[in-house]
Amino acid sequence: MKKQVLVVLVVVLFAAVLGGWSWSKGYEAQRNASGLNITLTADRYPLVKGDNNLSLKVKDSLGKAVTDAKVDVRFFMPPMPGMAPMEDRVQPQLKGNEYIFTVSVAMEGGWKIEATVTQPGKAPATASFNVDAR
Repeated sequence: MKKQVLVVLVVVLFAAVLGGWSWSKGYEAQRNASGLNITLTADRYPLVKGDNNLSLKVKDSLGKAVTDAKVDVRFFMPPMPGMAPMEDRVQPQLKGNEYIFTVSVAMEGGWKIEATVTQPGKAPATASFNVDAR
């Protein structure tokens, strides 16, 4: 019986390695800005070189989802001496109660995500998030 269990575990582990399963966990961080609760979520973390899928959930002070806003995202690596600036601007698309978007990571290191939420008739709210890429 023990031998069978061991064989099954080895086969599952081998399949996971060959299948390219990711053991990395997702990422979630919240910020408050101008009365809004803005939550950034990534499907894997740290981010990887290439495309990464992320989403933003925006809630008002009562916890109700904000779905009538224009959301702009600035994804950039903070300036470093001797290096050209790396920056991308994205407009997430609303899907249900989430604003989803993709960022392309050019290199490993620390990156920033600035999300600006503009609701009709209200001043824009901006939240900043620090993320890592490996």
